[in-house]
Amino acid sequence: MRALRYTPSYTVPASVIAGITLGGFWTWLTPVYIFMLLPLFEFAVGRNPLNLDPESEKKAKEERLYSWLLWSYIPLQAGLTIYAIWAITTGTLAGYEIAGIILSLGISNGGVGITVAHELIHRSSRFEQILGRILLMTTWYMHFAIEHVRGHHVHVATADDPATAPLGTSFYRYWVRTIPEQWISAWRLEKKRLKKRKLPVFGIHNEMLWFLAAQTGFTVLIGFLFGPAGAGAFLLSCVVAFSLLEAVNYLEHYGLERKSGADGKPEKVSHEHSWNSDHEVSRMFLFELSRHSDHHATASRKYQVLRSFEESPQLPTGYPGMIILALIPPVWFAVMDPLTRKYTGSTG
Repeated sequence: MRALRYTPSYTVPASVIAGITLGGFWTWLTPVYIFMLLPLFEFAVGRNPLNLDPESEKKAKEERLYSWLLWSYIPLQAGLTIYAIWAITTGTLAGYEIAGIILSLGISNGGVGITVAHELIHRSSRFEQILGRILLMTTWYMHFAIEHVRGHHVHVATADDPATAPLGTSFYRYWVRTIPEQWISAWRLEKKRLKKRKLPVFGIHNEMLWFLAAQTGFTVLIGFLFGPAGAGAFLLSCVVAFSLLEAVNYLEHYGLERKSGADGKPEKVSHEHSWNSDHEVSRMFLFELSRHSDHHATASRKYQVLRSFEESPQLPTGYPGMIILALIPPVWFAVMDPLTRKYTGSTG
């Protein structure tokens, strides 16, 4: 039953529901919980760099509960989204309450939901890939399923990867650049796939067109059920959600570079090309996403068996705390630039 160690992730959508139910300033419960209480808890709990022994790893790979936990997020996230938009549009809420609900929904959908989607789009099962795409639909980021798997994992830690932030780049500068560039990259990758299969770019086989239709259709459905205000609130929650994803992308690869060989091609991706965090709380809440170095070195490994390696660059704290630092560039640079230079050997 080791899989149950990941159930604390359910407390994130639960905090959104609790905030909506209690009303008032409680609508801000989720951001307070995630970005104030969890970093303190994470500091107290600390790191756990231990890996599973071979026998435990074998059992974990075969345990279906690890997958069921992921699958359960599809109805949970869809239901949470509808409930939150219903609460916004059917009540007499103050502006700060509406803002709190939108922010909370975005944090849950982007923090836990996209993390689960990320795991699912890497699975070999088409069924699970579709589940991951459904989750991404609720954040208007379905192109992530293409760009992340076929783009980011190929070009990570190079200048060709829009999801890798060069040393000295603030999160805000990165955000403005990466969002359109990843969308364009996804189109290029899909166009390349279709041409290779001798299929028309603008046809029923183009996933980007299906993504656009699905996301638009879901938004129209929300608008039909809850009016323009509901659709607007949903879209704002999507901006929060995918911005949170990009904050995670930012901290996972900041300043790291793959060296080029004599042929000009970058070296093979290794455990040294992603920032790792063994902090226990992030690991439990984010389905081992913070063991990101092993994920990039071996993308096919399921979350429950990801490993920690000494050669991986280590973040000073878990993801909630690192996101706070990323939002304050002077503090981020003061903490991360010396660490980055230490791991890369750069003097610039």
